[in-house]
Amino acid sequence: MNEIVPEFSRPLSVARLPPQGAEERLEAKPTERKALAERFDLVDLRALKAQLNLTPEAQHAVIVTGIIEANYIQRCVVTLEPIETHLDLKIDVTFFPEQQREEGEILSPGDEIDDEVEFYAGGKIDIGELVAQQLGVAIDPYPRKADATLTRTEFGAKSEKPHPLAALTEAVKNKRNKEKTEC
Repeated sequence: MNEIVPEFSRPLSVARLPPQGAEERLEAKPTERKALAERFDLVDLRALKAQLNLTPEAQHAVIVTGIIEANYIQRCVVTLEPIETHLDLKIDVTFFPEQQREEGEILSPGDEIDDEVEFYAGGKIDIGELVAQQLGVAIDPYPRKADATLTRTEFGAKSEKPHPLAALTEAVKNKRNKEKTEC
């Protein structure tokens, strides 16, 4: 089976996290930005950085909080003109080992988690792919320039421009009327 290789992979061993946690700073390389721009249908991904705090918790859980910064260009869905966007995105995700999902050990009845929940396998969390996924969800799927307008013709509304076949239609009507009057 072919394994999908993430464009911005930064695997981190959960076992190597110190008890007090760790801070990780990530920055996408030009080739990674180009691949992510293709993945997310962007004209260009000019910058992608993240500052993350990883905190180990009970049950081998890891809480990942931080800020993602991105600068990218999309096409306006109305005008197709480029739109530059700067994004500052706060994230708060809790990771649990995959086997806990399978065994149903994540939550006890009545427990609540306000964070987003993800799972990791093989003792590693790919924090680069986490950043990429969070970016992908935050990107506006229908970007529109502030001054872009759509003109809309209402169904059945009369257009001010004559229809291209209006003269032919009029000639056919006149011929039919003429034939009726001659009969």
